[in-house]
Amino acid sequence: MNRWKEHFEAVLNCPEPATTLATDDADANKELPVNVNAFSENEVRMAIMQLKNGKAAGVDNIQLELLKYADSAVPHLTNMCNMVWHQEEFPADWKMEPSSHSQRKEI
Repeated sequence: MNRWKEHFEAVLNCPEPATTLATDDADANKELPVNVNAFSENEVRMAIMQLKNGKAAGVDNIQLELLKYADSAVPHLTNMCNMVWHQEEFPADWKMEPSSHSQRKEI
């Protein structure tokens, strides 16, 4: 136990660095190229297509492959994404309690 104590004291109680990173205040005020516009159907479609096949369904029991091949779902998913984006909050029924997770069986 003393060995661990000595290790963490050495790692966590290190001296301040001799050199510091020089920052320019002009860089701090530089606006980054972040798109804050609404999601487009094409963006949602591309995100869905990048999902990996063969993964377990979520708590909603929707298989990812279903989303990939159900093109009619894209406008609805886009509307949901934009709703969450503009409200900056997930709907209450999307939040799960830890006890509601299904247990996965070990093989």
